[in-house]
Amino acid sequence: MIIGESFFPQDLLFLLIGLAVMSDMTKRVIPNFLTLAGAAMGLLLQGVLEGLGGVLAAIYGLLVGLAVFMPGYLMGFTGAGDAKLMAAVGTFLGPLGAFQAALASIIAGSIIALFYIGFAVLFRRSSSPVARYGLMAKTLVATGRPIYIKPEKGEVMGRKFPFAVAIAIGTTAWMIWQWPLG
Repeated sequence: MIIGESFFPQDLLFLLIGLAVMSDMTKRVIPNFLTLAGAAMGLLLQGVLEGLGGVLAAIYGLLVGLAVFMPGYLMGFTGAGDAKLMAAVGTFLGPLGAFQAALASIIAGSIIALFYIGFAVLFRRSSSPVARYGLMAKTLVATGRPIYIKPEKGEVMGRKFPFAVAIAIGTTAWMIWQWPLG
């Protein structure tokens, strides 16, 4: 796709991700105009550089990026802005790249979350979720039915972290992984 062919699209993709990270870290929101502009830019670049096939790849990449992050949004693990950002990233990477970068982003987000939880519990900045998870597990074993108990106020699991950082790390890792192949 575009990634191996020119540095200009990569620069625009890094700009998009960088702006999203800054916004997510400072305001805890990724603006719609940013994700919409990013998706439009990816579609346009794919069209200019690859023609109709590039536009189709961008559309499929958008749909794949959105599809991979939609369950996380519906379950409350990520925000809508995160799903829209991954969709915009998908317009640059195409369907396979969007899928792989989304999985890398989820892995990066999981690692960040583990460190986030560990830091908060270790340094007593939050209460531990262990008792709540233990009760949910005991209920599952005793009744055979899963239950969900919301985090208590102040518990680390009730806090959100800027997932755009994980998307930036996952997408960058994917691009570095692809670089020798390009």
